[in-house]
Amino acid sequence: MKRILSFMTGLFFFCFLINIVYSACTRETPCCCQEYPGGEKKCFTEGYCCYVGEEREFWNPISCFDFMVWVEPTRSMFTVGSKTRINLYIKNLGYADNYYVTHNITSDNPHLIQVDMTGVSPVNDVAYEETRIVYPRITVLESHTTGVVFFNVTSETNMNVSRNATLTILEGGDLPLSLPEFDFFGLIAIIFLASYLYFRKRK
Repeated sequence: MKRILSFMTGLFFFCFLINIVYSACTRETPCCCQEYPGGEKKCFTEGYCCYVGEEREFWNPISCFDFMVWVEPTRSMFTVGSKTRINLYIKNLGYADNYYVTHNITSDNPHLIQVDMTGVSPVNDVAYEETRIVYPRITVLESHTTGVVFFNVTSETNMNVSRNATLTILEGGDLPLSLPEFDFFGLIAIIFLASYLYFRKRK
């Protein structure tokens, strides 16, 4: 009997705690919390009052699992055949969470754009207000390639919460360079030297 009583007490406390931690605000049951951490306390009839730790609380219109996503650069040309790293940022605005990252490509010739997502997804254990950076790698296979790479990031805890960021690939990327340690005049000097050695050997 004592065990059953302890279990029921624990279950009641757990349900009560969940209601405090993640309380939906409605017209019938408004909830009150700071509009943002350290801000003025208000009562809301929609959204959620979210609590992080003992003193940090905030309101969110969508979910206590919220975040921002962006890429740098947002527009760029790429060297043909070279795997180029870009920065994909995820800033957590809600409870600690994990994120899944996927991508798709919009282009007239999507096979000319390759996206290496090795080590990018999942993004684990991102704390409240922490910004995590991951590094997709882009390769274009032709200098006139254009297109848009869409990155989609989804909350593991609340799969209904997802954000997108886009990278625009511009036409006119550089061609790969051979002998990059030599400039134009260095290459001319090598050609003349090779010609001189060739004709001298024939004599």
